[in-house]
Amino acid sequence: MINLLPQSYKQELKAAHGNIVLFKYLFVVGLGVAFLCFISIGVYFILMDIKSNAENVITINQQKTSSYDTVENQALTLRASLSNAKSILDSEVRYSNLLTTIASLMPTGTIIDSLDLKDSFFDVPINITVYATSTDVALKLKEGFQSSSLFSNVSFQSIANSNTTQTGGYGITATLSLTVNRVAAK
Repeated sequence: MINLLPQSYKQELKAAHGNIVLFKYLFVVGLGVAFLCFISIGVYFILMDIKSNAENVITINQQKTSSYDTVENQALTLRASLSNAKSILDSEVRYSNLLTTIASLMPTGTIIDSLDLKDSFFDVPINITVYATSTDVALKLKEGFQSSSLFSNVSFQSIANSNTTQTGGYGITATLSLTVNRVAAK
C-alpha cells in the first residue's frame, strides 16, 4: 500500500516526520534553557541572600572591633613603653654589684684611695690610686684585677713607698691603670 503512494506524498511524509523530530528537539532544548534560567535565577537569589548576610556579619564585627580599638591602642602604648624600659634595663649597671665584685678581688691589706663611679667610668682606661701594706699585697691586687672579667688592660702606672702617717699605716702607694668592662658589670 505504501508503494502506491505518490513520490511527492512520500517526501512530504518524510519531511513531516523530520519536522516532528526537530520540534521535539527544540522543545527539549527549550525546556533545558528554561530549566537553566530557573536554576540561574535561584542561584542568583541565594547568592544575594548570602551576600547580604555576609555584609551584616561584617558590619556587626566592625562594630565589635571598634570597641577594641582603645584596648589595641593601649596595648601598642604599653609595648612601646616596655621596649623603652627594656632598653633602659639592658644598659643598667648595678653599681652595688660592681662595688662588691671589686671588694671581693681586693686582698687583705689594700685600700682604694677614691673611686668615682659614673657612666663615663666604663670601657675607657682610668687610673686608681691604691694603698697597700706591702709590695706583695699590691701585686696580688693587680693579679686579682687581671684575672677578673670585670677589668681589662690592668697595669701599674707607678708603685712607691709612701709616708705611713699620711696613708693610715699603708706603706705602699700604687697607681693602677685599668679599663672597667661594662658588659661584665651588668
